[in-house]
Amino acid sequence: MTAVRHLDPTDLDAVRRAVGLNDPSSPLGGIGIRRIVIGPDALDELPQLVGGVRQPGSIALVVDDTPMRRGPDDLKALVAACLAAVDPDIGINVVRLRAGHGGLHADAAAIAEVVAGAAGAGCVVALGSGTICDIAKEASRAIGAPFVVVQTANSVNAFSDDMAVLLINGVKRTMPSRWPDVLVIDLTVLADAPAALNRAGVGELAAMFTAPADWRLAEAFGMDPSWDRRVVDLFRNGATALLDAAPGATSDNVVAQRTLAELMTLSGLALGIAGKTSPISGTEHTVSHLLDMAAAGSGRPAGLHGAQVGVAALAVAVAWERLLATFDPRVLLSARPPAPAAMHERIVAAFRALDPSGAMAEECWSEYRQKLDHWNAARAGLPAVVERWPEIRADLASLLGRPAAIAGALRSAGASATFAEIDPAVARGDAEWALFNGHLIRNRFMLADLAWFAGEWTADAAAAAIDEAAAVALAAARPVSGAAS
Repeated sequence: MTAVRHLDPTDLDAVRRAVGLNDPSSPLGGIGIRRIVIGPDALDELPQLVGGVRQPGSIALVVDDTPMRRGPDDLKALVAACLAAVDPDIGINVVRLRAGHGGLHADAAAIAEVVAGAAGAGCVVALGSGTICDIAKEASRAIGAPFVVVQTANSVNAFSDDMAVLLINGVKRTMPSRWPDVLVIDLTVLADAPAALNRAGVGELAAMFTAPADWRLAEAFGMDPSWDRRVVDLFRNGATALLDAAPGATSDNVVAQRTLAELMTLSGLALGIAGKTSPISGTEHTVSHLLDMAAAGSGRPAGLHGAQVGVAALAVAVAWERLLATFDPRVLLSARPPAPAAMHERIVAAFRALDPSGAMAEECWSEYRQKLDHWNAARAGLPAVVERWPEIRADLASLLGRPAAIAGALRSAGASATFAEIDPAVARGDAEWALFNGHLIRNRFMLADLAWFAGEWTADAAAAAIDEAAAVALAAARPVSGAAS
């Protein structure tokens, strides 16, 4: 298969052309970012970039307590000095968020703290993790200030999208938010980031080998008409580049860091353009969200988001292989859809241990019931799906990465490839629970929904996928090429 070069995300006009945003009739959303700067000394441009978007008032710099360095320099002090150079007559207000016992979460309290701390600011600058970015996104939107992101690691795609992952009633929810006005990606900063964060970024990007199939599946079964291959191709064209760059994820290899930064940025842009997280957030992300919820519910620290996503993507890729090898859609013609009351009880039972009050279960049910209603309406189209299944199956297979290739990419980056390798380690029971129940928290149709409605998604099936994925991870001694198909 001939590798296709991914786009340069700093060329926003080229990105717009690639997905047809120049067509007035396009149903896709626009791109609200004004500038993306990627380079080994991109931080040098920060004063000019902030000066070009800020409004009257101080500059609020949102950070947490995590130490950060750029070479020999303290990164927070360096960024503060860059911001002070914008205008010597304005103040720099550092809003420092501190993590609670269960870690820092993008919840209402954290957002309110930044809103209060950034009052009167003419620009909000986020410097930190994806969580810091999401909190600052929401706060800047609330006060109506321009928003600039200084990316600190190749860890997540939150830096370049217009959404925020928020904790609502104990449930991780991805909500519409706002675009950053400017995204600054200094490759020297990324190279000096903690290795664990950059390794986790390879895990985050591994979702490109599973999530698009969920989106295409939903379109095939009449559950989501928004599928657009052009949006997926923004980042999926970088599949080979990801495999090649993964070994350099924790090095000062500028080429590898740039490649990973470009792919991460493109994946974030894809989410904003699609107006939803479907392009690169599928079953594998629901597993990570449930692991986060379980950790928060018990006051334990959670693993890095990307680390969890990468391990989950490997297990989900195995589950996809198993389904495509044996699934016969004709079983859906005679299968009775689950009764709403029965599904409500199942969701209550799944989350009772985490939240005896039932608020978490009701939050999940508010989303899942929409999916169930949609499925009942879409069942009229099942005969057509049965007829087209060979074509649909082939299309799904083309969107999936081979488990061995995913495991190879994770291994070559030094990233976690099994749940036990995540820091802190995920207990086997928690991993099985998260994979089995992940589809219950979203209104989107995914792999597990199809198997569940066909009577084939069980706790044993989830456990078997985890077992096989662990065996694949054990066998992966080096990267395997050809993950795209």
